[in-house]
Amino acid sequence: MSDTPPEKRARTEATVDDAKPVHFNRGFLDEQFISKFHTAFTDAELAQHTNVESNGCQAEIMAQPFHTGRLHSVFSAEFLRALRRELAGLTWHERANDLYAFHQTDDLALNTNTHIRALRTYLAGDEFVAFMEQITGVQLTRGHLDLAAQRYKPTNHLLCHDDDVQRGKLTRKIAYIIYLTEDWAPGDGGALGLFAQDNCGNPTEVVARLVPEFNSLGFFLTGHSSYHTVEEVTSDDRERWSVTGWFYGPAETDDMPSSDLPKSVMVEPVPLLEHTCDPARWINAAYLKPQTQAQIQDSFVEQSSTELRDFLRADVFATVQTEVATLWASATEQGPAHVCKYLKAHATHEAAPVTHELLQFLQSTQFACVLSSVTSLDLVRASQQVRRFDRGHYTLVHDQALDPAGLDVVLSLSPAEWIDTWGGSTHYVADADELLSVSPQANSLSIVMRDDGTLRFVKYVNHTAQESRQEISMLFIEDCEE
Repeated sequence: MSDTPPEKRARTEATVDDAKPVHFNRGFLDEQFISKFHTAFTDAELAQHTNVESNGCQAEIMAQPFHTGRLHSVFSAEFLRALRRELAGLTWHERANDLYAFHQTDDLALNTNTHIRALRTYLAGDEFVAFMEQITGVQLTRGHLDLAAQRYKPTNHLLCHDDDVQRGKLTRKIAYIIYLTEDWAPGDGGALGLFAQDNCGNPTEVVARLVPEFNSLGFFLTGHSSYHTVEEVTSDDRERWSVTGWFYGPAETDDMPSSDLPKSVMVEPVPLLEHTCDPARWINAAYLKPQTQAQIQDSFVEQSSTELRDFLRADVFATVQTEVATLWASATEQGPAHVCKYLKAHATHEAAPVTHELLQFLQSTQFACVLSSVTSLDLVRASQQVRRFDRGHYTLVHDQALDPAGLDVVLSLSPAEWIDTWGGSTHYVADADELLSVSPQANSLSIVMRDDGTLRFVKYVNHTAQESRQEISMLFIEDCEE
C-alpha cells in the first residue's frame, strides 16, 4: 500500500490533451477497489445496501429495487465549482412536457469551455469508460456519450420512466449523474427515486432514494427494469444542479422494451344508457335554451372546444361536492406510475345517491342529445371516471395507453379558484405543438374534440397546490357508421 495519504491520492490529476486537469480521484482506479465494487455490483443475489471502501475511496450500492451505485468525492471540489461557474454562463432552455419540467443546456459534446471540455473528454476517454466497464461488468462502446447539465428549480421534476432508448445498433447501457449542488438536504426534494415493480414488470412505488450529494457520481444500468424519477424540488429558494448522460453499448435482444400494461389502464367506452330523466333536473336552465345551444355550437364548430361555466344547477352541484368528498376514503390509486397516478372513486346509490343518479344521466342518451345540441355530433358510446388529483398526481402520454379519438367531456368538481402555478391543467398536444390547455374551474364543463394525432395529459400537481383537482371525466365516441 502506498504511503501517500488518501486525501492526496484523491487529488492526483487525470489529464487530457490540451485541456484542464480533471482532478479525478485516482484511488477509484485501484485494482482492489475495482474488484470489491465489481463483485458486489454484479452479484445478482445482493439484497442489502452495501458500502465499498478501499484505499480511502468510498462508494455505496443500493441493492433494491435494482442495483444503483454511487461514488463519493469523485473529483476535486474546486474543479466542480469551476465547472458550475462555466455552466452558469451558458444558455439554459426550459424543458416542459407531460413527463418533466426542468432547465437544461444544449448537448455539451462540442462545448469549448475549459472545464466542461475537460470533463467531457475524460468521461468519454478510454480510461474512464474502461473503469465503468470494470465496475459494472457491462460492455460499452467508445465514442458514444451523452452529456448535458440540468437545473431543477422549485417544483421542477422528472416523472417515472426507464431510460430504455435505442440509437440504431446501440442502446443506452448506463445512466450517470454528477451532482453539483452543495449542502443539499432530503427536505429539499430532488432525490433520485427508484421504483419497485409488480409481477408484470410495471413500476409501482418508490422504495429507495438517492439524495443529491455534492461531488458524487450516481449510476445504474438502464433497461425496462430501471424505472426511476427525479422527485419534485420542494425547496422554495434552491436549485438542484447536475451533469447527466448515458454511456452506450451494443443493443441485445433483452434490451427490447416490455409491452405489458394492466388492462385497468384503459377505460373502455360502452353503449349509452337508456335513462329517462328531465335534463332540467341537473343542468343550468340557460344551457337548455335552443338559442344558447346554437351559439355554443357555432363556437364549438369553429374552435373544436368550449367551456360551459356554472353547468349544473347550484343546488345539485353543492350536493354532489358534499357526497363526492365522502368517497375518497375508499378510492383506489390508479397506475402504473409510468402511465398515471391519481385516485378513482366509485359512487354507489347507498353512499352517494344524488351523485350516482347524476353519473347515470351523464352516460345516457339524453345527455348525449344535450351534447349533440352544442357540438352537432352523434354520440353512441361513453366511458366515465370520478377522479381526484392530489399533490404528486398526473397522467402521461404513453404509446400503449392512448385514449381513442373522441369528445372529451370533463365536469370539474374542484374549488372555485384554481391557481395555474399548481399544475393540474389538461394539455392537448400534437407533435411538438401545444394546442390547448384547460384549467379546472368549479362547476365548469369542458368539451374538447380530440382527433387522431392529438394527445392529452393532466399536468403534474406540484407541492404548492392548496386544493385537489376533482372531476367527472368522460369520453364520448361518435357513431362510426355515419
